Amino acid sequence: MGVSLDPDESLAQVEADVRRSDQRAAQMPAFEALVASVRGEAFSAARDLHVQVDSTGRVVALRIADSALARGARRLSQDLLAVIRAAEGDAQRATIEAVTGLLGPDDPIIEQLTSTGAAG
Repeated sequence: MGVSLDPDESLAQVEADVRRSDQRAAQMPAFEALVASVRGEAFSAARDLHVQVDSTGRVVALRIADSALARGARRLSQDLLAVIRAAEGDAQRATIEAVTGLLGPDDPIIEQLTSTGAAG
């Protein structure tokens, strides 16, 4: 035997769902602009490597000081990859923080960002 729904309750639920959808749609331009503006950055321990990435982890700025070249290609490559990973982690944290501020901590996007490890 099926559960009988009160028509007024059903209508109220539909109206609440529509309001949530409208609110979400209104927030999307701000969300997109916010995510596009997020940057993560990191420095090497010697501060002679600096990497900046966007919210997706794409490198947008890279600074290599002459002193970093003295480490040799292999060590420099390892250090550079480590700094890129650190910058990606910084971007993910910044993205989650910014999106949480905009959409609230219970928004499904926050769960998706934290569970996938992806920021964008």
